[in-house]
Amino acid sequence: MKKILLTLACAAAALGVCAAPQEVGFDKLPKPAREFIEKNFSMETIKSVELDRKSTWDRYVVCFDNGSTIAFDGDKGTWTEINLKSGSVPATAVPPKIQTYVAKEYPGQTITQLTKSEKGYVAGLSGGETIPFDQNGKPLKGKHGH
Repeated sequence: MKKILLTLACAAAALGVCAAPQEVGFDKLPKPAREFIEKNFSMETIKSVELDRKSTWDRYVVCFDNGSTIAFDGDKGTWTEINLKSGSVPATAVPPKIQTYVAKEYPGQTITQLTKSEKGYVAGLSGGETIPFDQNGKPLKGKHGH
């Protein structure tokens, strides 16, 4: 019985180690992710690229020297989360309807965080507010503090 428990404990520990994010080279990113960074963040210095593997998905996280991060889907290489410590999310990453809405309803503020999922988007503004949007870029009523 002790051997079985010890074997299970070792297996669990090994899985835990395998599940931890591992640092990889920029060249290991899927091509769309590399192209996105080269197009939109060419002036930033990359601090690290991590591959986070789970049983049902892979995710890459690119960390820049200034503390900003971008997460990418491990299969397709499309961005899923952009967190900037300074500046605003590039216009090429923000759906036009979201850009228009933020410019009209929150003049003078910029989008500093943007998360994309199968349900839609969540934009974080420089003023601290977060606004959820559906997949088409339409704001979800009653879900934010405006």
